[in-house]
Amino acid sequence: GHEETKCFIGHVLLGHVTPVCCVALSTKLDVVVSGSQDGSICIHNVRSGKFIRSLHVDATTKELRESCVGNGIPVRKLAIHIDGTFVAHLLDGSLHVISINGQEICSAQIGEQLNAMMICSRSETLITGGDMGRARIWKLHDLSLQFDVDVKDHGAITSLALTHIQSQFLCIGSSNGLLSVVSRKNDSSGASSLFS
Repeated sequence: GHEETKCFIGHVLLGHVTPVCCVALSTKLDVVVSGSQDGSICIHNVRSGKFIRSLHVDATTKELRESCVGNGIPVRKLAIHIDGTFVAHLLDGSLHVISINGQEICSAQIGEQLNAMMICSRSETLITGGDMGRARIWKLHDLSLQFDVDVKDHGAITSLALTHIQSQFLCIGSSNGLLSVVSRKNDSSGASSLFS
């Protein structure tokens, strides 16, 4: 006998009043972070569905504020780290590293619309790629640029993937249909981790 598996909606999470653009989920932290067109960022408990808080980055002052009421900058991308921080990429081209407790850790204006963004938990780095055709690798907690991989001859970056083995490879999908595989060589002519 084959047993039928059924899926069901466990919770409907409330808090946004405009379309949700992006979601980041961590079952280890039991947290889901969502961003919407009006700039609101909502944080919920995954298992219970409990609303934790709502934040937005004010379009005028560029400051992080509690609640979604106000003049928020639309949220384009979200990524969450196991340490309880998440990164929000906003429509104005800025990145914001924020704790799930609602504290902004740092921010930077990167001047690019991102199409892909991911966090490498092992090395606490953020990897971004977008319309400028450059994969950038940032330190997560201060957004200092570590590496800049230029693939602009292939067009805009459309996707990113990272291996999770000792010798890491970064795969970069581009708008012209090419896939670039990036690794780093150390001075002793052997491959080394891209994010060590």
